[in-house]
Amino acid sequence: MSELDQGVASIIGEVLSGSERSPLPRDLPPGIWLIPYRSRTLDTPDNLNGRLLGGRPENHHVAVLTATTQLAGQLARDIFGSATAALARFRVHQFPGYPDLQQVLQTLESAPRLGCTSAEAQLQTLLHQGGLRTLVQPIVRFPDGQLLGYEALTRGPAGSALERADQLFDTAARCGLSRELEIACAWQALKQGKALLPHYWLTINLSSAGLTDDALRRALGRPGIVVEITEHLPLNHARALLPLLDELRAGGARVALDDTGCGYADLEAAKALQPDFVKLCITIIRSLGRNPALLADLAQSTATLKGLGIEILAEGVERVNEVEILRDFPVDYAQGWRYGRPQPIETALPVA
Repeated sequence: MSELDQGVASIIGEVLSGSERSPLPRDLPPGIWLIPYRSRTLDTPDNLNGRLLGGRPENHHVAVLTATTQLAGQLARDIFGSATAALARFRVHQFPGYPDLQQVLQTLESAPRLGCTSAEAQLQTLLHQGGLRTLVQPIVRFPDGQLLGYEALTRGPAGSALERADQLFDTAARCGLSRELEIACAWQALKQGKALLPHYWLTINLSSAGLTDDALRRALGRPGIVVEITEHLPLNHARALLPLLDELRAGGARVALDDTGCGYADLEAAKALQPDFVKLCITIIRSLGRNPALLADLAQSTATLKGLGIEILAEGVERVNEVEILRDFPVDYAQGWRYGRPQPIETALPVA
């Protein structure tokens, strides 16, 4: 419990470094940590919670929840080991407003227990016997739409309970198998990607946990591969990736920062990691036509990224009005249903 207390305190210090915190409630049951906090709304671009790519208030709470969940899972693995951590999982909740302490404890007590049941057995079968499917979605040059490459996307068996990506990866997270699933998806994408014509690049999603697999990292470190960093953690964790990213780049691969604008301190992470390009979060793209207030933030943030020498990809582009709005910004690439839906490689490739 002492190790857990120290680890949780460290996590909270990192993910809430830009928030106002209240003293922790006393006399909590063992194994429960409750941290009241309030996010600040700051406009300074150098602050970890500043502006669009540093965590807008509407994105901040989601980013805190995501980062806390990822770091808590790592803490469990560090203390208990991977096998036991799959059973002794942390559950992270957020309670908006000012709930009464007893109300919080009752909610936690009545929450359904995390379990894998038959879904874990299906997932284990996919990991060890195959059955994962790799689809690809076009990435084009913006605004002329010239095909440049594809993003590899994974699906479970058609018609199964794990067919959709959210079902597949949520099950892996509940069962403590996220890293194993990521690595399996990446290896399959590399295998399938051999069918691509030489001048098209392939982007493959990977978290920091997946990047630590030496054999996979060596295989990814070659021309034509773009590794998309899929998690957005506090800055010191981002900096810890630098040696691994340098190794990928030394082999000829490029690096992208995925879902930029919906993660944790994204602008600061971009400054630290210096990716070849960032992928603007799909939520931002879909909100542009409905929320004109985003335009000034987007202009400021994209200008900062271009000043760092980082190219920009707009993800989730579906509508004509989104294309027209994005023409006013320094966007280099685009991806979304406007340019093609995910499909098997053999049907996605143009005729050579």
